[in-house]
Amino acid sequence: MIGACRPKEWDSERTDGERGGTLSFDEEDVAAGLNSAYELLLGVVHKGNPAERAAGDLARAGVAKALIDGALERYRELAKGVKSLRYSGGLESGLGEAWYTGPREGDINWPSLEQTLAQEGFPRPALQSLDDVSTRIVGNLPPVWRAQFSGRGLVLGYVQSGKTSNYTAVIAKAADAGYRLFIVLSGIHNNLRRQTQARLDRQLVVPQKGLWIQLTTEEKDFGDPGNADALLTLTTRKVLCVVKKNKTRLENLLRWLGSANPSAMARCPILVIDDEADQASINTGDPEDRTRINKLLLQLLSQERAAYIGYTATPYANLFIDPTFEQDLYPKDFIIDLPHPEGYFGPERIFGRERLTADDEEADFDGMDVVRIVSEDEAKLLRPPRKKELRKVFEPELTPSLADAIRYFFLATAARRARGQTKAHSSMLIHTTMYTDIHEAFRDTVRGEILSIRKRLEASTEKSHLLNLWTREMKLVAGATSEKAVDFEDVYKLLPDVLNEASVVVDNYRSVERLDFSTGPQTVLVIGGNTLSRGLTLEGLIVSFFLRTASAYDTLLQMGRWFGYRAGYEDLPRLWMTSELQKDFMFLSTVEEEIRLDVQRYEVEDRTPLELATRIRTHPKLAITSALKMQSAVPAKVSYSDRRLQTILFRHRDSAWLIQNQVAARELLIQAQASSEVKYVGASKLLIEDVEVAPILEMLGSYQFHQESRDLNSSLISAYIQRQNELGDLLTWNVIVMSRADMKRGEIDLGLGHPIGLMNRARMANSPKDRANIKSLMSKPDRVSDLGIPESEIQKMNDEELQAQRSKTKPGVGLILLYPIDRNSEPLHASDGRQQRENLEAAEDVIGLGLVFPKVRQKETELEYMSVDLSSLAREEEEFDLEASDSEPSLNEVED
Repeated sequence: MIGACRPKEWDSERTDGERGGTLSFDEEDVAAGLNSAYELLLGVVHKGNPAERAAGDLARAGVAKALIDGALERYRELAKGVKSLRYSGGLESGLGEAWYTGPREGDINWPSLEQTLAQEGFPRPALQSLDDVSTRIVGNLPPVWRAQFSGRGLVLGYVQSGKTSNYTAVIAKAADAGYRLFIVLSGIHNNLRRQTQARLDRQLVVPQKGLWIQLTTEEKDFGDPGNADALLTLTTRKVLCVVKKNKTRLENLLRWLGSANPSAMARCPILVIDDEADQASINTGDPEDRTRINKLLLQLLSQERAAYIGYTATPYANLFIDPTFEQDLYPKDFIIDLPHPEGYFGPERIFGRERLTADDEEADFDGMDVVRIVSEDEAKLLRPPRKKELRKVFEPELTPSLADAIRYFFLATAARRARGQTKAHSSMLIHTTMYTDIHEAFRDTVRGEILSIRKRLEASTEKSHLLNLWTREMKLVAGATSEKAVDFEDVYKLLPDVLNEASVVVDNYRSVERLDFSTGPQTVLVIGGNTLSRGLTLEGLIVSFFLRTASAYDTLLQMGRWFGYRAGYEDLPRLWMTSELQKDFMFLSTVEEEIRLDVQRYEVEDRTPLELATRIRTHPKLAITSALKMQSAVPAKVSYSDRRLQTILFRHRDSAWLIQNQVAARELLIQAQASSEVKYVGASKLLIEDVEVAPILEMLGSYQFHQESRDLNSSLISAYIQRQNELGDLLTWNVIVMSRADMKRGEIDLGLGHPIGLMNRARMANSPKDRANIKSLMSKPDRVSDLGIPESEIQKMNDEELQAQRSKTKPGVGLILLYPIDRNSEPLHASDGRQQRENLEAAEDVIGLGLVFPKVRQKETELEYMSVDLSSLAREEEEFDLEASDSEPSLNEVED
């Protein structure tokens, strides 16, 4: 058994993870084989040692070299996998190999949770996805063995998509790995806190009751749980609390932590999970006078060993947090995008969205036909006036749309029962306003309609209307799902029981009777506002009658309680809203996908969260989020104007793909030199000036960019060039061919009449096997190679000065650079003692491509975006270091 073979020091102190250094091993351990060697290696790594040093410890303990090599290879593959799993997007800080590579034999909490979820009906593929992404998140937390650490991360989920399951899995794995105190900040409403507490109790605590100490319960938020030292120093127990984001509760928590002995806190790694992280947590005051909840959270995270993960489906405000204040909540260490869950009904499926990438061209993004439009005239009869004196006399009417929505709710509930879902909750949401007094008025209106429907059923005067409604609704979604429509007669005969069991609940902060799904199957029509707008799950939600307006993206999207899972009744959910709201939700669906594409693109390109400025599209009427949460936001560029693009990802094992790019480069150069002279720039670069745009566009049409290079899309780039052509720009291009004068690495024929010397570009060591990431292609001098500026002068100039020089010298002229790369490129050096690169090992020589676009001279119509201001943190675009080159510095060639 692998678990029996870990180092004895690791077993005795596993939860503390404090001591590093060389470990000793029993003779049994030495003879245990590859699995045991791997487990021993991992144990030493978990104690704070690089994998290479761990291997040395094993060698000194007498483990065979072959076993050590095998263990090292396995560890590196697993660590690489944690950093680059392709089931979801992500953006990580590049801290090196992951310290946590997944569950180990002997773990307790994750296997227990996995079993519980399986018993609750979690599908096997969903469990595997949960296992994968939670491993990745824990692997990006600070290593638990560090004496001091401070981590900040952000996980992007989907509204009503199972974020709770994800952070429950993260807690379980982090507990197994050595974290001890878990603080879950669960929104600002009591009902959400209770719901979260109940879920964690059921799935995490109760199955392993003896391992967990609970500081809060469903009934009781954080108060005074007792002696902090006694609770925090039990190395065999984990401590959990679920705390509302409330001033008093957080002060209680800080007071309790402050009562602990500093030595106890130093031995207690803390993980803070912030559910609904964009709500209340973010500072909306002056940086010198922070809002209370934010200030208390930063105090909480000032402990010696504390990591923070924010969870949200609406990350707009989180992405605008000031990154220059290191103690704040900007996700400097990682941003991870959860995979789109199977069977999830989100904005895209319901409302549709714009096509954003070439891969979208063949896909259907029109959305399902499940939205029913409420006219503005009807909406005026259902939305109360803003003035208080007018609201006092406002009486909501039973309009035709509201009457249809209520009737359809009962039909759909009966259909679920006809399908055998007799023990399932069924709910309808009526959300037209935030004003609580209007909720009470709606209750009487809805109850009156339910009584009226009962009477009409008894009198047999309702059947015709119900038949027409059911037939129409089933026809509109026919074929959109795998569900088979239920015959109307089977639905109709169940209606009396459904109506008799129906209840109407008003849920707002004034309510005495609250929504409660714990007392058995409910058929409930819920009327409410803010308490139903975030986090809380409406079980079995079928119908939403929604007229509530909002002024910001996050507020509006979080109100979408209709998002989620509808197993067994995917054809039944319906929404009633105005056409304006429908358009707004479709727009937000597009914005949401753009954010995820941005995060994925930067992850693929090996950027860090401190280099990321996620672009968020603006709306003419809606704000992205509260203006107070956008203090660090600035307009963002989305045009190719004044930009540099470079290929850093290659399908290096795909011979046909690589040869196609060689052909594309050769054809461009053959056409270019037919009308322009080829000149040398320096000792090795070749320049062809004033090439017409036609061969450039032809080349872009045949050159193949890696599918993960989100910013390099042939059709989008070509369309931009053609738009600029209409404005009189980019009609001519300069072409640079990079080369080595000494042919040291071999040569390639690119149709210039003489061979071109190949260059060296090794791949990053953490690249997945199916692609090579070289991280950077161009150097600073490369991008102005056609301007005739001496290299000594180039090195003195910043980016703005170089771009200004291009605009002055070559206005409206584009630059394309070709980099012929040796298939056998090798790493040259590792400045920190660790090898960051490995052999390229490509099937054919590789053609890298760089594009430098001039600043537009005439303004084009562009979509407007905002992003966080990273200007004070911004580093130069990743470039090769001239001093690391394996060629003469005068050639301007660069290696990393």
